[in-house]
Amino acid sequence: MKHPLPDMDESAPRSIYDRDEAAEEDPWFLPPTDEDEPPLPIPRRAVRSLADPAEWLAAEARLAADLARAAADLARLDAVVEGSGEGMVTRLALIEAEAVILAEGGRVRREQIGRDMMGRGGVPGLAADLGRARWALRRLSARPGAPEGLRGFLGLHETEAPAALPESARTRPAGPEFDAAEAEFRAGMDEMAGAHPLTRAAYAFRLWQLAGLSAPGSVAEPAVAAARIAAQENRLLGFAPMAAARAVWTSGGEADERLSRWLGATGNGAMSALMSVRRVDDWAKATSAVVSGWKGGTPLRMVEALRARPLLDTEDAAVLAGISRDSAERLLARMQSHGMIRELTGQGRFRLWSAAA
Repeated sequence: MKHPLPDMDESAPRSIYDRDEAAEEDPWFLPPTDEDEPPLPIPRRAVRSLADPAEWLAAEARLAADLARAAADLARLDAVVEGSGEGMVTRLALIEAEAVILAEGGRVRREQIGRDMMGRGGVPGLAADLGRARWALRRLSARPGAPEGLRGFLGLHETEAPAALPESARTRPAGPEFDAAEAEFRAGMDEMAGAHPLTRAAYAFRLWQLAGLSAPGSVAEPAVAAARIAAQENRLLGFAPMAAARAVWTSGGEADERLSRWLGATGNGAMSALMSVRRVDDWAKATSAVVSGWKGGTPLRMVEALRARPLLDTEDAAVLAGISRDSAERLLARMQSHGMIRELTGQGRFRLWSAAA
């Protein structure tokens, strides 16, 4: 099955956040060492005193009712998304990728991220934002499962000279310091092994920041990691959407306050995502009712293609609708003239279309 964003895997621009299978095994951030000299001592990170697992487990017990409601909301969303297909996962992932970059002070929008992933060109001055967004979108679009090896998850592999890398990559912990941070993070997560995935997600977000796994001020990396931990028991949707309540990524407090806020954000995020799904479904029903009066069955197939994918180019539209490229161009132009769809590139060639939902 072709991915809803066809160029997401191989032909998209390279990113430091994406694993390069052709790269050398040693990541760029491991400094050269002299085998004749002993390694530098690794300072112990006493961060779990600020994120005590016992306090979070106690908070989970006190917030059992809130936890049950949030878990039910996320499970309901997953079931609805499963009925809609992988294109809906990508659609929601674009929204979430936009939100985590905005939370870091970035300026890219979901349409720009989608255009970039489909090879329709970047945006001048936003290369760094788009690089982080590509990383986030790929991780969010993956099947459910918690992050495993953090170097692989973060994509910390050699892609270009370190001096040319974005500042966010150059200022993260390196070498033994990163190993120490990861060890501290994993030790804390092991102590939370018996907790619910939503509790583990909230704790992971806090511990990630305290352990210093990312550069100061990073939101995307801990937020995406936590979102995947939260949804690891889902069937299709690989993350818990939090875009509707992204203030949770920058707020403070003790364990009870943080977990309560996180559970509320999970419920709000799931409800907002459900509304996004329903808007697309409502658009498909309303648009189908109109185009059913047009000649032939092609217009209905085009509606289904636009419902199934967040972005669609003319070539894929033609294939999915079973018509020629020229016929697809004419049909898409007609639908645009009726306000049913939007064209996102503003170009005369290599255009991208989306449902006006």
